[in-house]
Amino acid sequence: MKFRSWLGLFLGLSLLGVGGVSGCADADYDQALKTAPQGISLDNIFTPGTTSNNQASVVSATNPNVSGTQAAKINNGKKQFGALWSTTDNVFDLTRNQSASMWLYFGNTGKKAADGMAFVLQNDDKGLAATPTFGKNISGETLGVWGVDTDKKQTTPDKLAATAIQNSWALEFDTHLNTSTNYGNTGDADSFDVGIAGPHIANNYPAAVDSYQMVRTSTLIPIYSVGYYATQDHAGVLKGDYTLLSNGSWHHLTLDWQAKSQQMTYTFNDKDPVTGKGQSGVSESANLDLTEIDPKGTGQVRWGFTGATGDSYENNLVVMEEVPGLVDAQATATLTDTTTGKEIGDGDVMKGQDSFKLDYQLDYLTGKQSWQDVQAHLQVPEYLDVTAGKITYADGTSTVVDVSQLTENQLTVKLTQALSASNRTAHVTLMGKAANLTAPVTVDATASGFSAVNGVVSAETPVFTLNPTLELMAASLSGSSGQVEPGEDATMKGLVVVPEGVDLANRDMTIHSTLNGKAQADFKIPDGTDPSSGRFDVTVAAADLQSGKNTLVTTVEDPYGNVSNAVTYTITVNRQLVFNTVAEKSSFENTTLTGTQQKVKRTLDWQVEILDTREAGAKWALQVTSTDFTREDGQKLAGSLSYYDGDDRTPISDTPIAVSQGEATGNDDLTNVIDDWDEDNGLLLEVNSAALQGKYSGTVTWSLNNVPE
Repeated sequence: MKFRSWLGLFLGLSLLGVGGVSGCADADYDQALKTAPQGISLDNIFTPGTTSNNQASVVSATNPNVSGTQAAKINNGKKQFGALWSTTDNVFDLTRNQSASMWLYFGNTGKKAADGMAFVLQNDDKGLAATPTFGKNISGETLGVWGVDTDKKQTTPDKLAATAIQNSWALEFDTHLNTSTNYGNTGDADSFDVGIAGPHIANNYPAAVDSYQMVRTSTLIPIYSVGYYATQDHAGVLKGDYTLLSNGSWHHLTLDWQAKSQQMTYTFNDKDPVTGKGQSGVSESANLDLTEIDPKGTGQVRWGFTGATGDSYENNLVVMEEVPGLVDAQATATLTDTTTGKEIGDGDVMKGQDSFKLDYQLDYLTGKQSWQDVQAHLQVPEYLDVTAGKITYADGTSTVVDVSQLTENQLTVKLTQALSASNRTAHVTLMGKAANLTAPVTVDATASGFSAVNGVVSAETPVFTLNPTLELMAASLSGSSGQVEPGEDATMKGLVVVPEGVDLANRDMTIHSTLNGKAQADFKIPDGTDPSSGRFDVTVAAADLQSGKNTLVTTVEDPYGNVSNAVTYTITVNRQLVFNTVAEKSSFENTTLTGTQQKVKRTLDWQVEILDTREAGAKWALQVTSTDFTREDGQKLAGSLSYYDGDDRTPISDTPIAVSQGEATGNDDLTNVIDDWDEDNGLLLEVNSAALQGKYSGTVTWSLNNVPE
């Protein structure tokens, strides 16, 4: 039906169309159409060149997995010329940024392939009849656009350039090397690729004289003769081995034209032909001289594809995705974990059983036509169970997606509204829950296509890791509480149990703890003698414990982000009333005796600190005793140690007297007794007039007592 429709549209070319179809029945050609990627209809996009030798036509893809796809058949037999040109309504606008994307097929014959094809921009005065000026035979070397090198007597390239399609720029896909350099092959159009190592992609201006170089060669037998052959200047070369082009696969090409910089960037093999996923590909750019292709400054240029074959051939086919200026649209896929609110990017992690939202946003940017009857061919990532879906348009309207039609993670949905300048966006949104697993898996990216008769775009989901959601059970093997003495470390023995069938070892588990609300250092469970026992110890240093009750809260986390229940363990440090610091030696100032009664002051080396960790309200009293102060020779000091409290003086002897007292607040009180004394209060040494010179010492004993209520 589609073929007949085409014949009706181009009635005057019906013989060419019929001839193209009848001569293309080979297995590779059939296989190419059966595996053709999703593309667009080429009705009113291309029209065949009007030369009598043109064999190009538009054919329908036979792949049952694509719809509405037509292919441009450039060549599929020996000694053919083929040209398909854009219609008058679809010229290439050089004044605006343009993009195009397509799939190219070059047969499957590898090193035997010939000759390739070319993407061409041209303003040849012949228009649809633009063609190289062939002689009796078609020269495959020309790829249907370059000059015809069949005159071995031409010494300069000007006449050669005049035989090419005029006012043109070509991006060639050359599957066959033309590298003859001897005299016997001059005039055979077989030397353009001298110096090129293999199949290649390159660009230049076919009608420009400096695109060619003439090379002189000669022979002595049978008589001395001179001839010339031409080589071609290849710019922006992308090269490879004989699998680069004619390898039985479809190859994706993206063209990007930047009007301001007048630069064309071409990127080859930037999509996987089987999955449609994006890949890096190879890329080059060409800065176009518009005086070469648009000498009249119209800002427009006809575009299309040409090809030519000699004694060998290949099947050359083109499936268009995006036509320059027709519909400029794009699609993006966003996966959001709605349980956490996190957008999932490449390399991110999602948990099993988390809810998700997979949103495909379609954007209509610009174009000559609206993007209508769009079919969304959705490929949902593995392990994402879809339960609902909807399509929302820029105007606020929405429709429900019947997700019951989802089969093997594939779902085809038709948009009920066209996208255009007045209704630019559509969101195809799928909701559901991630599957739960017992081990992590890497979820590969998937490519979904959005196709209509006038434009095809695709969007990819991220590559991410789906981690299992596991219920970890943690417990204390030490009970709910324990007691330690002041200065002792405390240890809680714990256990974590993972679900049956889950392969996790001790070293995979991380212990998180807080002590009295303060985070402690995380650590992994050591393997020990049984690396899968799940047993662990949480030890708290004595220095980190406060007197009385301490609350230790512990959880266990697996490498997938699952966290166990919290285990609370109470550590009680027995309360105490103790000397925190007492100076071993204390002294009084050196004093010169005057023969009168004197009061000797303390130096700064006195220390008495009391730590009280008891409950609030508990009381204490500090008592002191002292021996007599004597010299080494046994001479007693004529004087005594006394305690001064304001005007009150109490001599210190072997009978204890209270010099300080306090009451606990319950906050681990630390009392510095000496801080309450000044130079006229506290312990002072008194000497009388009978004191003799010398160094005296004695023993002061402090007694700390709990005062009963």
